[in-house]
Amino acid sequence: MKQSARRVPQRLPGRMRRVMFMLALLGLLVACGRASVDPAVLDTSVTFGTTVFEELTPRASYRIGINAEITGAGAPIGDLGVRAARLAVEEINAAGGVNGVPLELVVRDCRSDPDEALAQYRLALANDQLTALIGPFKSAYAVRIVPEHRRASLPMLIGATNATLTDHGGPFLFRMRPSDRLTAAAMTGLAVEELGSRRVVIVHDADAFGSGGADGIEAGLLQRGLRPLAREAYRTGTRDFDALARRVAEAGPDAVLIYGTNTTDVGLLLRALRYWQVKGAIITSPGGASAITYGIAAEAQDGIYVALDALLAATPAGARFERRFYERFGLRPDTYVAWYYDAIHLLAAALERGPRGAEALGAAIRDQTFGGVQGRYRFDERGEGLHEVVLVTMRGGQPHPVGVYGEGGLRRAPAEGVGQGGAP
Repeated sequence: MKQSARRVPQRLPGRMRRVMFMLALLGLLVACGRASVDPAVLDTSVTFGTTVFEELTPRASYRIGINAEITGAGAPIGDLGVRAARLAVEEINAAGGVNGVPLELVVRDCRSDPDEALAQYRLALANDQLTALIGPFKSAYAVRIVPEHRRASLPMLIGATNATLTDHGGPFLFRMRPSDRLTAAAMTGLAVEELGSRRVVIVHDADAFGSGGADGIEAGLLQRGLRPLAREAYRTGTRDFDALARRVAEAGPDAVLIYGTNTTDVGLLLRALRYWQVKGAIITSPGGASAITYGIAAEAQDGIYVALDALLAATPAGARFERRFYERFGLRPDTYVAWYYDAIHLLAAALERGPRGAEALGAAIRDQTFGGVQGRYRFDERGEGLHEVVLVTMRGGQPHPVGVYGEGGLRRAPAEGVGQGGAP
């Protein structure tokens, strides 16, 4: 009798087995979806010490963006500003980072152009996975970026000083330098109350920074029953100030108040004013004290007054920053780049408190009082962090203190101890 052949089961290929397994699993899930689920099966009485989100792999670094002038007319200040931020990052990371997590700078070049500054801001928010952004230094760029940032959810710390930038406040905008409203008031108060000036000429850059400052000066004069003899505007990058300086000299002022953006422009303007033998006091916004200004103006800078964010050499924290900056880069920091350094340390202090998410970080920044090299930061509801400026006079390229101007007016100060800086 012929025996029937015994059928031997064939082993399915590996890929087919995986497909069959997935189909079976899918069928099981569908069946479970149709069945009623007893919640007691899913619940547990176990209490976990941390949330599932806290147990996720921690981020590799806190990424801090910078929108700065690396190329173009503003590159000298942009370069120094990024170096100041780098110094802070290196200090923090050398000490173990923020709760063990290092900081990382992500720099975007705005190329000294307002349109490019806005474009790079948008790219940073879209692509750079930032924890926070150090935004524009110049108001001409910030007036384009800040209105758009009101719709964003990312803490942004700015150095731009145009007074209108913070008028709308917001949970994610913080200003790291005194606003033009305060600086213009300090310049006007010095001219009128301290120096007795009555015949005032205003000279300013036509951009948002210069125009905003000039508006503040003119408003301060009107409050005192005075009108400017003249208001002269120039454009950023002007090289020939001869005609403007001649008109100022012909007006016969007892004070010239200058609100200039680029330090190169201010240096050339000072040379022209001295050439035409303009009489009376000269008072400038912070750029008048810059090393770049001194390199161009030389002795034409001597004797001018300047409203500064801070006088670094007058406080232990400021002097330490200047020394560390010189040791690291072989040059002196300029008058208004210390805010970058303060911004990094301030962010690190806020992050150390463990906030998770943009809203929590923004609240941590606003809730703290932070002692930086420029002063003590206390952010109000509009995001203004500093509430005093230092008035100095220049001799041989070096600032010498006159006093501190704040809400109560001018407080004259001795040569030592001007400012309110604290250790970062």
